[in-house]
Amino acid sequence: MDSDFLKKVRSNDRLSAKFIISSLFNVFFENHGDRVGEEDASIIGGIGLFHKRPVTVIGINRGVNLEERLAYNFGAVKPSGYRKAMRLLNEAEKFKRPVVTLINMPGADASVKSEQTGQSYIISEMILKMGALQVPNIAIFLGEGQSGGALALANANAIMMVENSLFSVASPEAVSAILKKSNPNEIETSLPMTATELFNIGLIDVVLPETNQEATISLMDSSLNRLMKNLAAKSSNELVEQREMKYQKFLENW
Repeated sequence: MDSDFLKKVRSNDRLSAKFIISSLFNVFFENHGDRVGEEDASIIGGIGLFHKRPVTVIGINRGVNLEERLAYNFGAVKPSGYRKAMRLLNEAEKFKRPVVTLINMPGADASVKSEQTGQSYIISEMILKMGALQVPNIAIFLGEGQSGGALALANANAIMMVENSLFSVASPEAVSAILKKSNPNEIETSLPMTATELFNIGLIDVVLPETNQEATISLMDSSLNRLMKNLAAKSSNELVEQREMKYQKFLENW
């Protein structure tokens, strides 16, 4: 995988979840806390109005400078962050609100404390909850989306990715080491993870070109509105079945 591409994916000037929220949702009420006693700043979540329709939004705060990245744990979500996200999913289901997730993260927090306080359990619960949601959910990848930490927010009816982004079980470097590939370019044939590759095999519904921020935001807005309208016509059972079939078809093609 080209090093210049990875630099673009990981650059500090990526479209952030906060910027997307301020650009697409004309009203946004942020929720805090996991109802256990902790607040994970790496997750931003709440209720927004998208084309006059209430929507639940869950995004990753990665930060654009060193101070922010330290405050947001570089976008590595802790168990309390996933518990906050789970609370938002339950509320979305109760009040029949579509869910939009905004993803740019290296993976979930891998500290000893997170493992001791149920990281793997809450991630598995999130994946299950996202797959069984009775309302439409759409995931948007803004940069990196790696490991089960990202999958927890990406088990969705529809997925959009900006042009320079990744969705994978692990980072390109980790995959290369695991598969014992001396040339990082070789991993592309073993494990597709870029927006274009995943679109070509049917996992991704929309690839958003990154010509400039204004054009990307405009296309994101129109694509999200179109997908929401299409999914709104489906029943709860049809939404669950469509998610399952999406991944089954992807596995068959891959």
